[in-house]
Amino acid sequence: MKKLFKALAVITSFSVLTRAMGFFFRIFLSRTVGAEGLGVYQIAFSVFMVLETFISSGLPLVVSKRTSEFETKKDNRGSFKVVTGALTIGICTSLAICGVVFLCRNLLSNIFTDTRCIVILLILLPSLIFSTVYSSLRGSLWGKKQYFWVSLTEFVEQIVRIILTVLFLAVLSFSLEKVFLAGISYTISCIASSILVLLLYLKRGGKFSSPKGFIKPIIKSSLPITIVRVVSSLLTPLISVIIPLKLVSIGYTNDQAIALFGVAMGMTFPLLYVPSTVIGALSTTLIPDLSSAVFTQNNDEIKSKIHFSIKFAMFISFIFIPLFFSLGGPIGIFFYNNANSGYFLSYSSFLVLPICLSGVTVSCLNALNLEVKSFVNYLIGAVGLLFCIIFLTTSLGVLSLVWGMALCLGGASILNIIMLNKALDDNFFNLKYLLFAIVASLSSLLMSRWIYNLCKNVLPMFISLAVSCIVATIFYLIFCLLFNLFKFSFADIKKGLSKKASTKQSKSRA
Repeated sequence: MKKLFKALAVITSFSVLTRAMGFFFRIFLSRTVGAEGLGVYQIAFSVFMVLETFISSGLPLVVSKRTSEFETKKDNRGSFKVVTGALTIGICTSLAICGVVFLCRNLLSNIFTDTRCIVILLILLPSLIFSTVYSSLRGSLWGKKQYFWVSLTEFVEQIVRIILTVLFLAVLSFSLEKVFLAGISYTISCIASSILVLLLYLKRGGKFSSPKGFIKPIIKSSLPITIVRVVSSLLTPLISVIIPLKLVSIGYTNDQAIALFGVAMGMTFPLLYVPSTVIGALSTTLIPDLSSAVFTQNNDEIKSKIHFSIKFAMFISFIFIPLFFSLGGPIGIFFYNNANSGYFLSYSSFLVLPICLSGVTVSCLNALNLEVKSFVNYLIGAVGLLFCIIFLTTSLGVLSLVWGMALCLGGASILNIIMLNKALDDNFFNLKYLLFAIVASLSSLLMSRWIYNLCKNVLPMFISLAVSCIVATIFYLIFCLLFNLFKFSFADIKKGLSKKASTKQSKSRA
């Protein structure tokens, strides 16, 4: 139990710092390049992320799972072969992608609504090769449960990116467009992080070995995961094309449409994904632990940790939902000086729950080697997303994205939980817990708005927001204690870990 919470604390601490820096950096970027510039960058970056998914989704997950298995068997040579095989596959794939994109650059430029998008994409392209090195070696550290070093590399990458962007904007903004400089800083930060993770891998005892006999198994294992992530990633650039076109068709200018899309995707959605920082930290510790439990066939430990993870996702979600709903307006004005962002945040605050649940359930299914089934669930949800943005944008505008995401992530989460229930013959959705969490969050919703209204006329906006959020969260935690919602944090995990320990003892005696 101590190891799990220690790992979760380390990853969460680094993740909060990294995400906080990235969040404030995005605020700086939005204020510097403007909503239109941020929209242009977001469109190009969404296409780049699809390309990066080919080499940074399935491979690191397979490396992590296989390394965890080899660590259980104390087979270092097997771990080295897996890493080398993943690097070989990833580098070849990234080089091929770079070549295809460069040759097709004229065709791609005709697809984008703004010609600056293709320039940004070409600037980002070299980072694909370095991302291969980073993701594969990071997967090895992840599988060995060296969470401090995994988190440190992400933290350093964020620092380098922020420093370079600020310097470039200060020194070179007179000669290059600001959105181009943001792309250059991202590419250089990827180079820095790949060098760092390589040095850490070697320093922590990592080596490279002939991948003979491992290439095909790695491809076979990673391909379903990669297809899942690529198809899901394709939705983002597809949305970035459809929504602006739909907005233009109902009377918006091209610049206005891109600006609205930039507000939604570049300003508001990063806020909605803030709670996933904690959930992502949980998922990082969950996959190696569950992979080891699957390898040793410890079903009690698997069920215990999945129960804990789903309850934890709901608990974290309802800390943020009432705050975003009641304080969305002032939050949008304070961070972005943009009223539309605040309105969009309040309107879409409920999305935090499906975002967190989908993240946790997908990680659980991946650890149980059910990646293909989770992909099918996501595709079913994605149909609802596409339906909303295609048919509802003309009447709801950019708000159609909210209901599309609700159908996509909410539907996928429900299907994932049903799949986990069938796979492990258990019931992982606790309706009673969910209802109590909702009731507890109502106190936070009422207190946050009331405290903010009391403070806003006598205190600065930042202090008013901080005080109202802190007081509201305290009330939420008090109600959670009254409803006994905290017990899952220790009782569920203790049960699984104690059974794991007794299993080890019985094996050692045998």
